[in-house]
This record gives sequence, structure tokens and C-alpha cells, in this order.
Amino acid sequence: MEVSGAYNLISSAIDAGRTANAYLVCGDIARDGEELARRILLKLFPGEPDKIEQGIHPDVFRVVPQGKSRTVKVERGKDDTGPGIRDGIVGPISQTSYSGGWKVGIIVGADRMQLEAANALLKTLEEPPRKTLFLLLTDSPDSILPTIVSRSQRIDLPSREGPADPEVQKAVDALFSVRSPVPVAKRYAIAKDMADLLDGLEKEAQDADRPVVRKDFFKAVLAIVRGWMVGGELEYYRAFKNIEAVETAYAQCEKYIPKAAAIAGMMDRIAFP
Repeated sequence: MEVSGAYNLISSAIDAGRTANAYLVCGDIARDGEELARRILLKLFPGEPDKIEQGIHPDVFRVVPQGKSRTVKVERGKDDTGPGIRDGIVGPISQTSYSGGWKVGIIVGADRMQLEAANALLKTLEEPPRKTLFLLLTDSPDSILPTIVSRSQRIDLPSREGPADPEVQKAVDALFSVRSPVPVAKRYAIAKDMADLLDGLEKEAQDADRPVVRKDFFKAVLAIVRGWMVGGELEYYRAFKNIEAVETAYAQCEKYIPKAAAIAGMMDRIAFP
């Protein structure tokens, strides 16, 4: 569904007084998810567009991933620049609205919620205050607690990414087919083989598409480690450390650190089930 179609669907529900308590908006967060959220806010608060555009409306509450782990926490940490679920969404949204109308809670990267944060939000979704609306923006809906998904109406926006290169996917599947850490002696050799594979595929690709090969590789790895979390094979804190390890390695490759070194470091940090 395109953004315009998703907006019309939710707008009609607002007009009819039949909105869901929460909408799970799946797709490209930065481009489509945020645009859909902006349009909905302008619909709910028609007389205050400046506050919406500036992000300062007193009845709109937003949380985003924080810290090195880039997770949505239950409360603001000492080094965080923004609030967590409890102090940024649950607490303020339970109060009387300033405008006497709607209150909206937006969770950017809802799949990044730590377990305690997800449970705190779940309690509010089960008994939401009147005239409240939650927008959960995510590009990885399978990583969200099923109990939260079941209490939300899912909106699927277009995916801007195609499937991973089949050669990359095949190599990643082989790497993680054995559910145990790769022996240290073999770790760098395997990482080098992976880097050589990526280099070869990048040479075959046009210049503009070369970054996509790297992205495909790390996207495929990320899907595996997130799957361990969703399937309950790893505790949340270990699962999020895995996600951080993959994203760190991807960032290193973007900064032209040798792929073999970045991949070896990632494998060294990944916790297997």
C-alpha cells in the first residue's frame, strides 16, 4: 500500500470514529513511515501545523532508539539524549491532553524495543486511554513481540529493497548452518572467503550498485540473528548485542575498513544460540 492509500484508510477511520488503538506501520521508516505519521498528525491537529512540522506539539510523544546499541529502552539512560517508553510514551500519554483532543505516541524503530520496554508498552495497549493513537514504525515487523502485533492494525508500505543476491544469501546460510561459534583458527579464513565473495560480486555489479552487495550481505546476517531473538533462542540482551555487532561491521565497511577484518570482528562478537 502506498503512503497515500494508507493515509486515506486511517483518515477514514478517524472520521468514522473507528480507529485502531495502534497501527504497526511496516516499510521504509525514514521515507514512508515518517511521512505517513506526519500526515496523520496534521489530520488530528489541523490547527497547529507549525508545531507538528517542528516536532514540538505537546500532545505528540516520540521515542527513538538510543545509545550505542540503538535500542528503544524502557526509561532514559544517563547518556541518552531522548526518553524511553515509560517516561516518553506511557507516562505522558496517560495524562490529560493539552488541546483537549487526541494524544499520539510514535515509536520509531519499534522492532528495537528492549523486552522491558515492549512489556511496558503492551500494558498501555491493553488498556489505552481514550482518544489515544499509537504509531509503531518498523522495517522489521517480525522482530516485534507477537502480543504487540496482535494488538495493532498492520499497515504494509512498499518495500524499497529487493531480496538479497542469491549467492550472498547462500553463503550466509552456509555460514550459520551450524549453531555454534566458528573456531577461532577458522574465523579469519572464513571471513576472508566472505570478503572475496563480496569483492567478486561487486566487480560484476555496476559502480552504482556496489554498495548494495555489502548491504545484502549484512541484511542477510541481520535477518538470521534477529530470527534467533524472535524465536526465543537467545536472551534479549544477547540478541541486541548481536544486532549491534552486525551493524558495527556494516558501518566499518562503509568507512572502507577491509571487509575481511570487519566480518572477522563481527563473527568474534556474535553470540550463537
